[in-house]
Amino acid sequence: MTSGVAVDQSCNELWMDFHSAKVKTRRVITFRVDDKYQNIVPDLVQWQIPLKFYNRNESVAETKEAIKQLKELICAEMTDDNTKNEPRWIIVYFEYMTEIDNRLTGKEVMIKWCPEGVRVKARMTFASSSKGFTDALEGFKALVLQADELDEIDEILPRFEKGTLK
Repeated sequence: MTSGVAVDQSCNELWMDFHSAKVKTRRVITFRVDDKYQNIVPDLVQWQIPLKFYNRNESVAETKEAIKQLKELICAEMTDDNTKNEPRWIIVYFEYMTEIDNRLTGKEVMIKWCPEGVRVKARMTFASSSKGFTDALEGFKALVLQADELDEIDEILPRFEKGTLK
């Protein structure tokens, strides 16, 4: 527990399935603080994007498609007047070809997504819970990046490919 917000056990189960599975089944997993600000929980099923290809050339295209799908979900939330913008912890398994040696490689990245327009209470709860959340995920060692705008998500894959992000 951190900042009075508990990490639901289902978060660790989803993380372990994503991180440690012999056969990976998800490209993206997403977590958020529940509506009562009491628990960090896995997000709705549409925010859990499946993985079809692992460690194959098709994986690069699938990574790009997953990022596109993720951005569409974010845009839909941001433009829907009936839905409030929510900060999220988004963990993506990026697969990419390095420009230096044209080698297929992969990296788990947590994107701490907290866009403009998020209510102050949600923003403060999110910020004060991030460290406790990553500590609660068993064996968590992913690269952590902050993103407040969609352009920042777009920049991640090219930075990996060029070797400027490790």
